[in-house]
Amino acid sequence: MTAVAVEQLEQSVAVRVLGSFRVFRDGVPVPLREWQSRKARDLLKLLIARLARPVPRDWLLEALWPEQDPRRTRPRLSVALSTLRGVLDPVHRFDAEHYVAATRDAIAVDTGTLLVDLNTFLARAEAALALARMAPGQRAVQMLEAAEAAYGGDFLEDELYEDWTIVPREQARAMYIAVTHELIERAATRADHASVVRFALRLLERDPYDEVAHLAVVAARTAERAHGEAQRAYHVYVARMTEIGVRPAPVPADT
Repeated sequence: MTAVAVEQLEQSVAVRVLGSFRVFRDGVPVPLREWQSRKARDLLKLLIARLARPVPRDWLLEALWPEQDPRRTRPRLSVALSTLRGVLDPVHRFDAEHYVAATRDAIAVDTGTLLVDLNTFLARAEAALALARMAPGQRAVQMLEAAEAAYGGDFLEDELYEDWTIVPREQARAMYIAVTHELIERAATRADHASVVRFALRLLERDPYDEVAHLAVVAARTAERAHGEAQRAYHVYVARMTEIGVRPAPVPADT
C-alpha cells in the first residue's frame, strides 16, 4: 500500500474514486449493506465529480432520476442526503453539515473534512509540476513521483459511460500524463534508463497509445544496448499507432 493510501485511511472519512469507488471510516471500508440505497452512493459520486463545487439540487434531481417529476423526486433527494450523512458519520460525532453541506438550492461535499483521493492527487500533481517548472532538483522529482503514485486509476472506472464522469476523468488523466511525461524526461536527462522504462510502462498501462511513452521505452532499451527489447518495443509502438491511424516515427538508427 502506498504512503498516500495509508494517509487516506488514517483520516476519519476518506473516499476513493480513482479506480473503483470505496469509502473508508477510520481506515475501515464501509460495507455495501450500510448504504441501504444506491442513490445515496450515487449522490456522493456526483458531488465529488463536481470537484467540490456546490451542485444545484435541480441538476442532482435530473442526474439521479432523469425525466421524473421534481415534485416526486425532491423528497427522495432529501432521503438520499440523509442516508449519505448517516453512512459518513453513523454515530453522529459531528453536526450534519460536517462532511456534506446543503442549502435550499445546492449540495456540496466539504473537502476540508472529507478526504478524496482525486483532490489529493490533483493538488499534489499541480504542486509538483509547478515546482518542476521552476527548479530542476531532486525535490521536484520526489514530488512528481509522489503525485504519480497517488494516481490509483481513472476516475470511477465502474461508471465509464456516465456523462458526468467525463470532465473529472479527463482532467485527472491529463494531469497524470503530464506528471509522468515530466518524470520520463527527467529520467532520460540523467540517463536513468530503468526509471524511463518503469514510468513509461506505467503510463502505457493507462494509455496504450501514448507515443511519448512508447518512444521513450525504445530509446531507453537502445541506450542500454538491449537491442532485442528495443526492437520489440518499437514493433508494439508501430502496431498501436497503426490502430489509431497515426504514422509511426521511423525506427531509430541504433535500434
